[in-house]
Amino acid sequence: MHSFGKKNKISTMEMFKRFKRLPYLIQFLYEKVTTSIAFYPMLMVFGFFLFTGLMFYLEAHGLTAWMDERLPPFLLIKSWNVAQSLLTTLVGALISLMVFSFSMVMVLLNNAASNFSPRILPSLISNKFHQFVLGTYLGTIVYCLLMVLNMTPNQDKLPLPGFSVLLGIVFGVTCLLLFVFFIHSISESVQVGKILQSIHNETTYNMRNGTISQLSNEALPKDIDKWKSYTADRSGYLQSVNFQLIGKICVEENIKVKVLIPESRFVFEGAELFICNKNLEKDIKNKILEYFVLSVSESAEKDHIVGFKQITEIALKAMSPGINDPGTALSCINYLTILFTKKMKLPETGAVKIENENKKEESLPNQIWLSVIGFDELLSFVLAPLRQYARHDLIVMLKMLEMLKFLASRNHCTEVHLKIIQREVEILRVDAEEYLTNSADYNKIIAYINTFPKKTIIA
Repeated sequence: MHSFGKKNKISTMEMFKRFKRLPYLIQFLYEKVTTSIAFYPMLMVFGFFLFTGLMFYLEAHGLTAWMDERLPPFLLIKSWNVAQSLLTTLVGALISLMVFSFSMVMVLLNNAASNFSPRILPSLISNKFHQFVLGTYLGTIVYCLLMVLNMTPNQDKLPLPGFSVLLGIVFGVTCLLLFVFFIHSISESVQVGKILQSIHNETTYNMRNGTISQLSNEALPKDIDKWKSYTADRSGYLQSVNFQLIGKICVEENIKVKVLIPESRFVFEGAELFICNKNLEKDIKNKILEYFVLSVSESAEKDHIVGFKQITEIALKAMSPGINDPGTALSCINYLTILFTKKMKLPETGAVKIENENKKEESLPNQIWLSVIGFDELLSFVLAPLRQYARHDLIVMLKMLEMLKFLASRNHCTEVHLKIIQREVEILRVDAEEYLTNSADYNKIIAYINTFPKKTIIA
């Protein structure tokens, strides 16, 4: 026992040393709690527990007698034995139903991780409908159990809580109906088209409303080479940055800041995280560091790049020898084409526009600049692994060329974008020449490249 207590004490101290400061520990615990599949079900159980207490109070003040005068007589149970039997049966049935539903969720997560990508698990776990169903099961079980425990048929002076029993039956029937919708939702969740559509919608939303939508066209100051760099004091994925609070510090201290690492990138302790035009005191530096939210997962809150990565990983998994599903890879490239079309319209540098909390006042001055993963880097990140897995597959190679041709034909495709697309087309041609052993297949690649706009083809 002494040894166990000592180990537990050491592990607790190591945890506090790991987070160094209390705000980091609070961020970690908040993420762990809110992203857990049990978070909302537990809140619902607590709500049902309070509701059960309210029903006990109302029953003690004659609720059933009052409702008996206003409801049809057949709705309220008059027998203690029947009421106990019904509630006991409901508890047993709902426990079995809940175990089966949890098993279905686990099977879903396992299939998604093995067939698509482990990175999509957080979005599946955070499905609010599934959590609502599980919370309703648990809450109904708690309600019925507490009702059974507080039934005292031997005390004839106490009235039977008939209306509370009726509510228990209503909750039980609701759980049965929810189970039907739950099975339908689970069966849809494992469909690759549904997963891709969900990632596409979330990525599009982040493009319109995320951090990148807050960038202005203001260029970097000319003396940025002289700015002092500051390093990260912990490691993790950069999940988000609280620009509102950092902007206030910039106004109060009259400083300018540039974040060096884009959101969703992994930050190493000791790596340069931001630069500032002035030397910062330790307290100010620590305050700014606290507003960088680092996470153990790659799921950034408002970063659109995560969606590109997830769709690419699904395509790579589909092209792996164990799965060998080119159809899914083609669907992924279709969604990537749509997202890259929108990506070309987004700014790649600029200051962050920060709205004042008091909307009647003017926005805060632009004093924070952000590093953004641009079109060039992102296109290379997506196509490089796809070429590696699909360079022997003519259909997928043609699909990648189709994507590049479509991007080159857009009205908002600039000269910079065209040069990037030209480079990728040439790389695909070189790979096709080397790895497509059938000359007829290679000739199809060349023929398709020749259909590109003349400005895209490299002479």
